[in-house]
Amino acid sequence: MKTMRKYSQFQVFCFLTIFCWVFPGSTMGFGKNVQSALMYTDPYLLTPKPMTSIFICWLTSESTVKSYVEFGREGQILLRKEASTHEIIGMKTVDSSGQYRLPLRVFQQIVHLDDLQPMTRYHYRAVSESRTRRQETPVYGFRTAPPPGTPVKFILLSDLQLKPQSPATVRLAGQQGADFIVYNGDLVNDPIRAGEWFSLPGTPEVDERRWFNVMQQTGGGCRLLQYIPIFPCPGNHEIDDQRTMTHKNFARREAMSLRIYMQLFRPLYPDQEYGPNGRHWYSADYGDLHLISLSVFRWFAWPAHEKPGWFLFDDIGRRSPQYEWLREDLISAQQRKYIWVSMHWHVFNRSRATRIPFTHPADMPGNPTSMIYDRREDFIFRDLKPLWEKSGVQAVSYGHAHVYERYTSQGIQYLEASSIGNTYRNGKEPQCSGQEGGRYCPFVDRSEFRSFVVVSVDPAQGMVGRGIQASVEADGAGHLGRVFDTFFMAARPGRGDLLATLWR
Repeated sequence: MKTMRKYSQFQVFCFLTIFCWVFPGSTMGFGKNVQSALMYTDPYLLTPKPMTSIFICWLTSESTVKSYVEFGREGQILLRKEASTHEIIGMKTVDSSGQYRLPLRVFQQIVHLDDLQPMTRYHYRAVSESRTRRQETPVYGFRTAPPPGTPVKFILLSDLQLKPQSPATVRLAGQQGADFIVYNGDLVNDPIRAGEWFSLPGTPEVDERRWFNVMQQTGGGCRLLQYIPIFPCPGNHEIDDQRTMTHKNFARREAMSLRIYMQLFRPLYPDQEYGPNGRHWYSADYGDLHLISLSVFRWFAWPAHEKPGWFLFDDIGRRSPQYEWLREDLISAQQRKYIWVSMHWHVFNRSRATRIPFTHPADMPGNPTSMIYDRREDFIFRDLKPLWEKSGVQAVSYGHAHVYERYTSQGIQYLEASSIGNTYRNGKEPQCSGQEGGRYCPFVDRSEFRSFVVVSVDPAQGMVGRGIQASVEADGAGHLGRVFDTFFMAARPGRGDLLATLWR
């Protein structure tokens, strides 16, 4: 009988170290998460110039030896273009109790395809190779944006946040044949948690609810991030570490950051300014539509009237960098027939949170521990709303309250279409929005079922929005896929004095 050879602890350690170096995707204990695949996500499409270029992005568990995209027009031989690699800094793993644990290395692969032909279909697949593994995606396709005068369609989403109903709602939205997605903020609950973004064994999140898993479904003819670009804006849940929401000792404005969000959508934010009042806004043209994405949200870990009060992450008042950029952008967009503004914080809304003006808090006279807000200084109503009206904006969409409410004011449609998971309505809200003395009641208020919006931009019919029912009410009165709200937005008038008005 042979005697089993004994190894010293040092020899065992050396063996395991070499094994893990040679096979980096493996695990031998050490408390690390098992990496199930080289690619954490399928490709997702971003573009600030939809007619002629596209950025194909995906996330990997290793920096990879080589990543590239094979692409070409439909029916043509594939060309190849190498990816640039960027490490996504800040994501962490968590244990089953939700406690933060180890930083997770995540790498973003980006291939920029430029000099593309407008209104042209291309097909592609992404490939990543490490020292030990190779993974490629199925063949996907996209169409570059058409020139003005061509019909386009987009879907409006927001506030997924791992809600149980999100997969079914987004699946139905992805079957509408849209050209792109407008997303009004709040992608996940806590961006620092890698498991909220993509599948990661050993994390408490449910696979089908993770953001990329929801937004990259393909069943039943669903066409989402692999096929059409997304245009997001940041919301309050894009703050990296959400402990700032519930722990006052974390809630320091100077320590807050949009780093993870901005890294994931890097091509839309080339400056990569993570902190408050960085450049967190952009615009893009798609056919006859000019789309503007703003950074409008606030944050708090205490009652509104308790010092230091609720603060704005990015300023939007007159003379702020964002306001001045918006004014210049609206001037440059005057040749477009339609202008759509996307942001996160609501303009009109029945929520009691809107009773606090969207402005900086001030010390209450005679009470140094309390804060007050001057309604006359509400930046949305004092500065943004008049600017939108002067420039001929047709629609402003937002999220945050998880409801469907539509208002009209001075020819502009104000739409909160975030009833895609749960709703925060409890039946005790006022019937009208609290802004400007409570004069605004919703033209349509349907939050008893899940929904999303499809917007069609057509040279003949104008811009038409349709609210689509995505769940059945408790009494069964409606049905899945029903159009429950239709609203029309005419082309912008050709006002000769418009540019002079905006320059004032």
